[in-house]
Amino acid sequence: MSEPLYPRRPKRRAKYKKRTRRIALLALALLIVIAAAAAAALTYRAQHSIIKNELGLRNIELDLSLLDTQSTFYGYADEQAGVTASAGVDVSTYQGTIDWQAVKNAGVDYVIVRAAYRGYETGRIVPDDLYAQNIEGAAAAGLHVGVYLYSQALSEQEAVEEADYLLGLIEGLPVDYPVVYDQEEYTADQARTDGLTGEQATANALAFCERVYDAGYIPMIYTNYDWAQHMYDMEQLDHYPVWYADYTTAPALSGGFAMWQYTDAGTVPGIEGPVDLNLLLLPAAG
Repeated sequence: MSEPLYPRRPKRRAKYKKRTRRIALLALALLIVIAAAAAAALTYRAQHSIIKNELGLRNIELDLSLLDTQSTFYGYADEQAGVTASAGVDVSTYQGTIDWQAVKNAGVDYVIVRAAYRGYETGRIVPDDLYAQNIEGAAAAGLHVGVYLYSQALSEQEAVEEADYLLGLIEGLPVDYPVVYDQEEYTADQARTDGLTGEQATANALAFCERVYDAGYIPMIYTNYDWAQHMYDMEQLDHYPVWYADYTTAPALSGGFAMWQYTDAGTVPGIEGPVDLNLLLLPAAG
């Protein structure tokens, strides 16, 4: 066969197909990466979004410019985020007999009552001497009532035991606000929890809260800066409302909080001596 007078044009169709296939593969890989990232985000949100609760509580990082600290009861309102605040106290037998109507008239909306505690030496769980009187008196005066248990749990089993004990105490009583797990370092003396690890403390809090939630109450975890930074794994706990103790005017906790204990030296009519004051963050009525 004789040679053509002019050289043949190169076959570009095969090269075009290869290039198109390469682009399609790259696009597919990109879609897979995006889908994986979206799935991871949804999984994280499912694991770390706050539990459904009738109060609409969520952990919020405050905009400090909206915080009002000029009066005894602090205030907070964020119209853009739809957040308002409610004033409250927490009490135990140490406050003695309380005139709850006077407390209500002073502007307090709710109380968190210590209902029980575990001994730091004996490990026995016992009720607060005035828990029933405080719950019933506060509710009769028109306050919302939550409760807390001071824990000295060494294991998940003991934390569940504490939850069951507390649930038994409040059965039939007018408790409509959070049921709180309060485990802290006991510094006044040697305690059975002195060697507790952060991993175990986190597991204890989870076990307690799961039990409370299953019983139909709103669980909450009390913590301070030290425990939030050095003991608790807050990423494991952040789907529960957090009650944060910080006695400054600029509270900051990564992930936010639902309630803030801002002083242990408050004065309220109807309560003799100092009392803890709190700010609960709630959805604004709309």
